Amino acid sequence: MSALSDVRQYEHLDGDALAKLYNDSIAGLLDKQIPVRQVMCRRRPSTMWFDDECCRAQRVLRSMDRAARRTGPLSDNNLPAVAAWRVQRRQYFTLLQQKRSDFWTKRLDADQSRPRRLWRSFDELLGRGQAPLSSDIDASTLHRLFDDKVAGVRASTDGADSPTFTTVPVGCELQLFTPVSSADVVELVKKLPDKQCTSDPLPTWLLKQSVEVLAPFLCRLFNWSLQSGTVPLTFKFAYITPLLKKADLDPADAKSYRPISNLCVTSKLLE
Repeated sequence: MSALSDVRQYEHLDGDALAKLYNDSIAGLLDKQIPVRQVMCRRRPSTMWFDDECCRAQRVLRSMDRAARRTGPLSDNNLPAVAAWRVQRRQYFTLLQQKRSDFWTKRLDADQSRPRRLWRSFDELLGRGQAPLSSDIDASTLHRLFDDKVAGVRASTDGADSPTFTTVPVGCELQLFTPVSSADVVELVKKLPDKQCTSDPLPTWLLKQSVEVLAPFLCRLFNWSLQSGTVPLTFKFAYITPLLKKADLDPADAKSYRPISNLCVTSKLLE
């Protein structure tokens, strides 16, 4: 039995210990069921029209592809598994084409009265103005840039007056939050999109399938955070992805980038 399903093993823990227990337990269970192995993959930018339906169809196609390869060569059309894979493959590419067409048709129709946004949509649709990222920009370069920016703000406000605060009116107070229930956790998890951060120990689609089992533990974790007014330390860690602010900016200049922070799913749920 996992420690996450035994309340006696975590009822006395604080937020940081609960978050660590969650990550360690999930990682340990997955390591037993699906040992880590290295694979080669091509990183592609995500498309805005690739929704949950496309993601599910892609998983089905990959599963049928593996099943077909186990039965024989994919060139043998007489094998039932290969024939089923070919049908699913045609349906998958038809779905992608339809999703892409519907997305851009709706977007261009919505931008008809806004010429600037309409031209921007045309540029994205035609792939224009997408400058390649520079290999000269690394994490250390961006770190120095933002350190210098913070130092500049502090230097420019060094002689400013101290901040003033307004006294809270009498009788205005926040004594406690309404406790989170397991039903609340299940409802919120079911509404999550099927995407996750690199720091998540569990894929979101699998979290949705297991939420009834994990809900009491997550409920305890979220209630502790609300009652103590403290966010677990691991919930504050984020993976930073630098993206160009505009397509026509110099990709070799660190000032051209905007940092995008990706938090783990449990952190976003608490938020």
